[in-house]
Amino acid sequence: MPVSKNANQSAALGLKTKCRLAMSLLELLAVIALMGVFATAAMTRYGRNLLGNTGVRSKASELSFSLLQAQRTAIRTGVPHGVLFRGSTSQVNSWAVVKFEANGTQTLVDEVAPLTDDYQLSVTADRIVFDFEGNGTSELQAKLKGPDRSWQVSVLPLTRMIDSHESK
Repeated sequence: MPVSKNANQSAALGLKTKCRLAMSLLELLAVIALMGVFATAAMTRYGRNLLGNTGVRSKASELSFSLLQAQRTAIRTGVPHGVLFRGSTSQVNSWAVVKFEANGTQTLVDEVAPLTDDYQLSVTADRIVFDFEGNGTSELQAKLKGPDRSWQVSVLPLTRMIDSHESK
């Protein structure tokens, strides 16, 4: 078994070699301080835009998922489902996924998704209804504006596609 030259010298001098199994407190504090410096540099570089724009994106995703839920439920059950927007078309307060019965009644399927004052949602129609094939009754354009960014959610009529993207 080969032994290193340093180990032989230590053994000849009667010194024991130490085996380090952990970091010292000083090394740990140095790593934490460096991480703090890097985090501060990143936050000053990107500021609130890095974290602040996730809210409007999250609301746009929530609206897209509500539309998708209504479309998939209509296909699965064969009963028309849709999304009903509350408020005016230029300033929507909330939306909800509803089931449209043959007798004209509307049954709430999922809880109402409210909008706070931080967001402005405008839509081209006060509702969209999906039939058993997943086709929407009309084309829907929804524009969601946040403090710094805007998103657009669209339901394209012939393709049955729900598109969500950031708008300028």
